[in-house]
Parts: sequence; C-alpha cells; structure tokens
Amino acid sequence: MTLTPAEIKDRISEAAPGVFRIRVPLPKNPLKELNAYFVRALPGGRNLLVDTGFNRVECEEALRGALAELGADMKETDIFITHMHSDHCGLVNRIADESSKIYCSRADAAIINDAAGDTYWDELDELFATYGYPRKRRQNREKHPGWEFNVREPIEFTFANEGAIIEAGKYLLRTVWTPGHTPGHMCLYDERFGLLFCADHVLGDITPNITIENGMENPLRLYFDSLDKVSALKVDTVLTGHRNPPASFAGRVAQLRAHHIERLEEVMAILNGHAMTAYEVAGKMTWDISCENWDAFPPSQKWFATGEAIAHLQYLHTEGRIGKYMAEGVWWYAKL
Repeated sequence: MTLTPAEIKDRISEAAPGVFRIRVPLPKNPLKELNAYFVRALPGGRNLLVDTGFNRVECEEALRGALAELGADMKETDIFITHMHSDHCGLVNRIADESSKIYCSRADAAIINDAAGDTYWDELDELFATYGYPRKRRQNREKHPGWEFNVREPIEFTFANEGAIIEAGKYLLRTVWTPGHTPGHMCLYDERFGLLFCADHVLGDITPNITIENGMENPLRLYFDSLDKVSALKVDTVLTGHRNPPASFAGRVAQLRAHHIERLEEVMAILNGHAMTAYEVAGKMTWDISCENWDAFPPSQKWFATGEAIAHLQYLHTEGRIGKYMAEGVWWYAKL
C-alpha cells in the first residue's frame, strides 16, 4: 500500500480548532480505520498525538505521511495512548522520538508491556478456556490482532493517573478513567471547551466490545459506571476512536446502555432451562456479522464474541440473576 500525497491529505481533517483527525487504515479489519488525533502546540509548547494504529507498515505509512503533512516534528511531540488495544498502541515504539513522553494509564500500560511477550497470551488462553473456549495453544493468539499487530518491545510509559492535566495547544486535557472496554481505558476532557477524546468508550454507530480481561472480572458493571461518569460531563465536541462521532453524545450514551440491557435479556432467554458455557451462549447470541452460522465466524470474531458473552454472564451472575459453577475446569451458567 503506497498512498499518494493527495490520499494522505484526504485522511486529515480538523476536528476542533488546532485538533486534527488522522484516519489510519486498519487493513482486513472490520473496524476499517482508527481515528488518531494530532493536537498542534502553541509556541514553546509540545504537540500531542492521541493513539497510533496497528504495528504494520500500512498504518505507519499513513500516520507518518499525515504527520509530515501537518508539519509535526516528533522531537516536539508527546503521545497519549487511550488504552491497551493494538489498533491504538501498536505503532507507538516506531513513531515516538526518544524525547517523547508516552502517556497511558498504569493498568493498561502494564498489559501492553506484558502482551509484548508470551506470558500474557498464555494466561489469556487459559482464562478463555475456563469459559468453554476451545484450547488451541498459540493458534488462538496467532489469529488475534492484539497479538499480530502489537508492540514488540516494552515501552517506557509516563503513567497518567485519574485527573492529571496534559497541556496541548490551547487545551488543558484532564484524564478521565473509564474502565470497561479495558481495565485502564482513559478519555481526555477539556471542560472549558466541552471537548472529549473518548477513544472506544463511546462510539457513534458501533458498540465497543466489552470483554473479560485478567483483573477485570465484571467489565460490564465497570462500563455502565463509566457511562454514568461521562454522562455527567458537559460535552460539545466528541472525538471517537473509530468512524464518525454521534449526533448527540447524551443520546448515544443512553443507546449504549439500552443495547447492553437488551443483550442481558437475550442471554437470560438463551439460558432458559439450560446450563451452558459462555462459548455456547455466544454461539446462540445475535451478531452483526456476515456469516452463515457460528462455525463460520472468523477465529478472532469468535474470540471477541465469547468475551462479550462472558461479560454479560458475569454481570448477571454478580447481580444474583443466574448461578455459576465449575465442572472439569470450565465455568457453567444457569438460571437460578
């Protein structure tokens, strides 16, 4: 993939004064593109790049080309990683300068660095296996974009704690911890301008994947709490991690909550009279994917679907609506 100067320029748009959206391609991925954001510095200050794209040449070409078009000098640019997923952090080592600060939450920074090696993926394989996902050592990860396009060497992060202020251009961006999509997902918010970089916490026309993660046993509960947190903010401009922003931020937050409530009821209906693993429940849930049946799902999509099923089952269990027991090393769920 070689982009012409015109194609690179077409991938850049001004999303807010001094804030430029860069559409980074995600080849052969259902998300299609990542929205990276470049915040231009005022004289004497430092630029800020928010997220990067996969660790693959197509992403690097597009991002480097756009940054060059914007006149960005990485020696004068810091990077904020909103969360651990490789479409947001994969390129960071290849893009950052030695002088760049690389901000990330402590929780997701730890996972990013762990995921650069094998131990994290061994543990994740084992975790999913306890929820009924077929044990296929290494085969599962090799089909997972988080493994295939992740950073390959540990990153020296500057930890972004809740409420920290990062100055970029005319903006004073406050970090807002919004766990659910990942344990350490972070948004950036400037109250004066009502500007919110919300990454994958709130998306305009697709729903963020809410899935189990080591150390995050009830992700849907966390996600609901994080939706409540951002709904209390005054938001005039929302900058999403993928695709276009919603027409109404408050309306979209309400839609996302309603969507998951509907999914919870769907899971309850699937469990009616049966004891099932999360993998089995996922195979009976409705998914917006062009596949004839569950067996035809691409391995990575089957993984994400199972993770989402686990999140909903865990929520129902902790709310006391369903039971959970282990048999032969696998968790089973059933109506009480």
